[in-house]
Amino acid sequence: MSAVAPTRIAELLAERFDDTPVLVWRDTEGEYAAGVDAVAEALAGQFEAVTVHRVSGDEFGVKFGLYAALDADAAGTAKHVVYRAGPREAARDNWLLDLEVGYGVFTADTTAILVHELRLDGRKMEGVLDAHPRVLDSPAAVEAARVTLAELDAKLAPELLAKHLRGILSATALGLRGPGSHRLHRIVEALFADFVADGTTGYDALVEHGLDEFLWTGCTDIYGYADRQPSVAGLAMWLFEQAWRDWPDATNAARFDFERWRADAGLRPVFTALAEHAQSELGIAERVRGDYPSIERLVEVDVFPIVDTILVQALTDAVLGNTVTADRIAALVRKRALTTWFTGAEHAYRAIETAADCLARIDVFTPAMADPADGVRRYSEQWCATDRAYRTFLYHHDRATGDLTAALITRVEHRYTTDFQRPLADAWQQQVDTLKEWRIPGITPLSAFAVQDLPAKAKTLVVISDAFRYEVGLELVDRMADHQWFSASIEPRLAPLPSFTQLGMAASLPHKRLELVDENTVRADGKPTAGLANRAKVWARAGFAATGFESVLRLNKEALGELWSAHAGVVVYHDTIDATGDEPKTDLATPEACLRALEDITRLVNHFNSKVRATRVLVTADHGFLFQSSPVQDAGNLSATAHGDDIVYQNRRFVLGRGLRADPAFTKWRADQLGYDSDLEVLIPRSLYRLKRPGAGSRFVHGGAALPEVVVPLVELRQTKRKKDTSEVEVELATSSQTVTSSTVLVTLTQKEAVTGARRGRTLRVGVWADGKELSTVRTIELDSRTEDIRERVVTVELMLGEEAQQYNGRTVQVRADKMIGGTAVEYKTTTVTLQRGFGGFFDAL
Repeated sequence: MSAVAPTRIAELLAERFDDTPVLVWRDTEGEYAAGVDAVAEALAGQFEAVTVHRVSGDEFGVKFGLYAALDADAAGTAKHVVYRAGPREAARDNWLLDLEVGYGVFTADTTAILVHELRLDGRKMEGVLDAHPRVLDSPAAVEAARVTLAELDAKLAPELLAKHLRGILSATALGLRGPGSHRLHRIVEALFADFVADGTTGYDALVEHGLDEFLWTGCTDIYGYADRQPSVAGLAMWLFEQAWRDWPDATNAARFDFERWRADAGLRPVFTALAEHAQSELGIAERVRGDYPSIERLVEVDVFPIVDTILVQALTDAVLGNTVTADRIAALVRKRALTTWFTGAEHAYRAIETAADCLARIDVFTPAMADPADGVRRYSEQWCATDRAYRTFLYHHDRATGDLTAALITRVEHRYTTDFQRPLADAWQQQVDTLKEWRIPGITPLSAFAVQDLPAKAKTLVVISDAFRYEVGLELVDRMADHQWFSASIEPRLAPLPSFTQLGMAASLPHKRLELVDENTVRADGKPTAGLANRAKVWARAGFAATGFESVLRLNKEALGELWSAHAGVVVYHDTIDATGDEPKTDLATPEACLRALEDITRLVNHFNSKVRATRVLVTADHGFLFQSSPVQDAGNLSATAHGDDIVYQNRRFVLGRGLRADPAFTKWRADQLGYDSDLEVLIPRSLYRLKRPGAGSRFVHGGAALPEVVVPLVELRQTKRKKDTSEVEVELATSSQTVTSSTVLVTLTQKEAVTGARRGRTLRVGVWADGKELSTVRTIELDSRTEDIRERVVTVELMLGEEAQQYNGRTVQVRADKMIGGTAVEYKTTTVTLQRGFGGFFDAL
């Protein structure tokens, strides 16, 4: 054992001199003989006088001189060190025994110093420190260990104190600090982190300091892990195997710590890496496929990430086989959302959920329409939900990282295009054929927007988003229903024909007369309308400012306030969906563009609300669109071509010209039938058919008369005078039994109402408590279901009891659900249970 530095010895002597003027320094090995003077010099700066009395066979002389010096020191400020080298003699031969007993003995033995610094004098810990001499090798390490020891019960028996001390030494060797760092679960998680990083530094440090045997003894006693050749990898595999088999051989402490690691967000990367390694080593995929459990059972299993892969396949098969209802699929996904690795597979689950919804809607779809107005109403109230489900499915499917089979998208794509889009378009075409002009009684045309929809007492923010079709507007209403300041409503509007951008944008301008010149030129009361600058001039005559989305977001509060106050309203033009879908290179990103458009508009509304308090917002579009992710087959393209005296323009869905010839493949319209001043005629391919055009995209199209192309939303957002009187859903808390006889407590949370615009979800932290102590794992649960079926709003939570619960066996404890307010847990609901069980394996060794 190496000598301690003179300055450190001086510090320790100075501490002891607070209580005595004399210390007998026993140096049994004589290793400090040459450094006594250096110690005296270090002490001299702290006391008025320090005298070193060296003993060299002259005990009586030293004693006589010491007493004389003490008698002469009337002020009592002098300090004396009696340095004595050599082995200890028997008490009867120790002529300085009276000094040692009366004033105290100091030794510079490393172990003795540590015992003193750790405040362990008289507690018989020398053997532990002697066995692991080089762990506490710095003042910081010693101080950290002292703080941890001070937090322990001062009456701990030596055997238990020794285990705690070895735990502290193990934590120090691993570089762990802080409260509880010496506990077994903290030591093991550090070793696991080392293991997943392909390192052995931590475990090597335990071996170097002779603490590895203590580790494995602790794992055996506390977890039940026993192996002739224990290892960190072996412990991890054993824990996951035990979890998979529902803990047949492990103690409750092992399960408790496993749940603790799983719930710790900071440990999620380590836990996931361990789980992935274990599932491979243990052959979990093969074991599951060899004894395939039911979907209901798989949903409950939360041990390995591979289970999500298997469950995704099982749910996919259920959707393809139509063996589970769409509502049940949604309920199973909600249940799975509470598990560990749901986030990584969420897109796959959401794709399955929306696929089931889409297919279920198609199964009951019947395109019956009494008249054109009935067709628009049914589409806006019912059928457009299928378009939305299909779009949402595609969004999640594209992000599902290869977890979904091709069969699912093939099925959804076929059913959507063949059994929904086509029959809907064919049935609607029959209604269109009854029209003599492009007007539908009871359905407000978009061309009436400026005179019928816009006027109001309140100053209005208008958002016109290119290709923002009706079902996307409906999703905006759903999103804004949760807004604190706005109420939302939606009505259908009929876009002009042909349903293309220049005409739709012109139709929403203030005007009395529209003139269709060509595909790029539409005049409103003789004024050009192409581009933002021309539209801004038309709006300016009505007292409105017109601007672009990106430009207005860049305005600060002052500039936006000036713009708002100087005009009757502000019109913002937005183009995300059309800009994406119209390009063949990006048309497949249309579902994602729809979500970006929703986020853009929500951000715009909040921007205006926070800076100028816009109390009324109208959101509409120039036209909708048709979309499918698969290439349009030849059967979807017209074999016929347009003929006429003068073909001015044609794209996939309409033709402009003069002297156009009638053809059964087209619906022909004169300009006056469509409400324009023009000598142009229009041909619209019937139903869903596209014209063949080289280089043009066919997945995303508009310009025709199909319902998704011509039914556009008018979303009205009105700001309430005060914040909405919103509330969180009420939740009922219950346990499966009032008496707990096992290591787990089953808690049932019942969401009493569905989430709506006025009722929000609630986040609860659920656990078992007594006297302010946490007795179980604590689970955070989101209760935000929108389903109307209360049976689908029930969540069961399993709480693992920890070792603290042992103290409350035979007593009543509290099961508590805390609500979160500003990041702080506040008691929400409670119930009680009585613990009646034996807590084997919960002895607090580490």
